[in-house]
Amino acid sequence: MTVDARNPTGQPLDPAERSRLISESLRQMARVSRYNDPRQQLREARALRRRDFITPILFVALVVLPCLIGLAVFGFYLSDRYLTETHFAIRPAIGGAENAAKDNVGTSTGIPKEMIIQDTLLVSEYIVSRPMVEAIERQLPLREMFSRDSIDWFSRFDPDLPIEKLVRYWKNRVEVKLEGTSGVLSVTVNAFDPQESVAISKAILAESERMVNELTTRARQDALAKSEHELKRAEARLTELQTAVRNLRNRDGVLDAQKTNEANVKMTAQVREQRINLAVKLALLQRDLKDDARSIQDLKAQIAQLDATIARLEREATTQDPNQRRVLADALTRFEQLNVDRKNAQTFYGLVIAARERARMIADRQIEFFSVVVEPRLPQSAQRPLRGLWIGCVVAGSALAFGLAVLLRKSIA
Repeated sequence: MTVDARNPTGQPLDPAERSRLISESLRQMARVSRYNDPRQQLREARALRRRDFITPILFVALVVLPCLIGLAVFGFYLSDRYLTETHFAIRPAIGGAENAAKDNVGTSTGIPKEMIIQDTLLVSEYIVSRPMVEAIERQLPLREMFSRDSIDWFSRFDPDLPIEKLVRYWKNRVEVKLEGTSGVLSVTVNAFDPQESVAISKAILAESERMVNELTTRARQDALAKSEHELKRAEARLTELQTAVRNLRNRDGVLDAQKTNEANVKMTAQVREQRINLAVKLALLQRDLKDDARSIQDLKAQIAQLDATIARLEREATTQDPNQRRVLADALTRFEQLNVDRKNAQTFYGLVIAARERARMIADRQIEFFSVVVEPRLPQSAQRPLRGLWIGCVVAGSALAFGLAVLLRKSIA
């Protein structure tokens, strides 16, 4: 507010109007001096604070009480939890995973890396499953460990609850992590007593190792059973082919069609050679003797007899008459096919025997090893709950809530 000093203009004022204007001017001057006085503003602010009783209530409700409750709960009430950490890995036998390769009969000489990874994942899931809880409960009094009166209400387990609730509670007490690069499983157990934490960790290790051994034993037995089955099939096939060859020999009246055919070919060649010799001798005699000579007639008779023999041998080797049972060409074809099948069956039978022997050797030894990297150690101090962290979070949250409440109140006012 400003006051301007101006020169009087116009008509002179009467005494009453002049008094009124002077009073108004004095009031304005008093009002300006009051607004520009800092001490007066401070006194008004103090008076306003004396009349404000909501802000202290907000401070008590949003800061003091939550901090006291957080300090009481996280600082004194919550029970100490002791952490025991252990690391282990499932490893193949030396050279087992690198040299694993499937052979012709489906039996592997080692254990593939994919099986190692799969077994590791199975163990990680098994640790937090119901069978693991039931197995540990048969060894240790889990319900008693987690339901003592000394445990705080938030962490205590009701021993009368069913096994499904215990499994859910177990997942809060046991944490499993898998390192993807190394395949190492990390198991962290938090219990309310250091000895109990170590005991639970050791029981988990023992049960996990038993489960791994059971998996590998089952795999080895399955491989051995499959090899035995393949061996029986190969043996039956070989026996069937050998019986077919024997029946063919008995039916056709020859021991070996190949050898019989070779003998016939050799005999035919010998007869042809004799005929050629007789034909040469006949040609030489015909130059000196007449055709009706006794020696020439004998040679012609011998040559005719040899021609008949050659024709008979060739006819027996090439005839297609179904009524003739000793046709060497047909017998040779059947023998060759059976011999090929029999040789293949013998080769396969040898491979199956070798595979069965490898499967038996694998079944007799351990192909996967449960290697403990870090043994469970007795914890020296409680690591849970993180009391300082939670108390700090409560204080920070309370201060933030109080600040927001004050800002909201001022904006509304």
